[in-house]
Amino acid sequence: MQKRQKQVIEAYQRVQAFVADHPLAPPGSYGEPKTLLDDAVARLTTHSNEQVAGGRLGKADTQAQKTLRKVLREQHLKPIARIASATLRGSPGIDKATRMPKFRLTTTQLIAEAGAFRTAASLYESVFVRNGRPADFLAKLDAATEALRQAQLGKARNLGKSIGAKGGMTDEIVRGRDAVDMLDAIVTTSFAGNGEVLAEWRSAKRIRATSGGGSSAAATSPVAPIAPVAPAPAASPVVASIVPATQQKAA
Repeated sequence: MQKRQKQVIEAYQRVQAFVADHPLAPPGSYGEPKTLLDDAVARLTTHSNEQVAGGRLGKADTQAQKTLRKVLREQHLKPIARIASATLRGSPGIDKATRMPKFRLTTTQLIAEAGAFRTAASLYESVFVRNGRPADFLAKLDAATEALRQAQLGKARNLGKSIGAKGGMTDEIVRGRDAVDMLDAIVTTSFAGNGEVLAEWRSAKRIRATSGGGSSAAATSPVAPIAPVAPAPAASPVVASIVPATQQKAA
């Protein structure tokens, strides 16, 4: 969550606290603006949690991909490449089809290379088994490839959730600002002439900039560009991923 987003949420929470601490005498009511603000804050909290979780899970998926890429290359592709080089030199095209892929390939490219290895090796399956690969080496290659694919998809999903949560926060910040605008009209008319309460209100609705250490700085900015309202004559209240079993220490 960005620092500015955090500051806005905190400002909205202070407004909620002000409304709770300063109820209006009947028939006055904070009405729909209060409901709108409460809903916006609840959604902002959910989106901020999703944004942070998406980022953390994305990092976990990145690490999982790194591990699974190594498993696929070292425990599945490399043995096939070595056996092919040693025993199938005279077979047309097999040397090129089972040449080890470059290390810096993207995950998508590595998955494609693994598929090509699988196709080539299946033509000489018995040769690979006779030369040390397990009888189910192709099935294990498939499992390792699929595990890497799922880790890649997991990262994409978590990235999407994080981006979606960020967009959702932008929308809810606007809704919250609208609610504060309406509450401002209610508070400044309902408490007209009460300088202490109005000063508390102006403090509550401002976004407090913070220093790197988290302490309040002198500069503050309003939640919405509302001009200060001077005290007026009293008025009526306004109502308003799975690592395959073959992932052992490489021989």
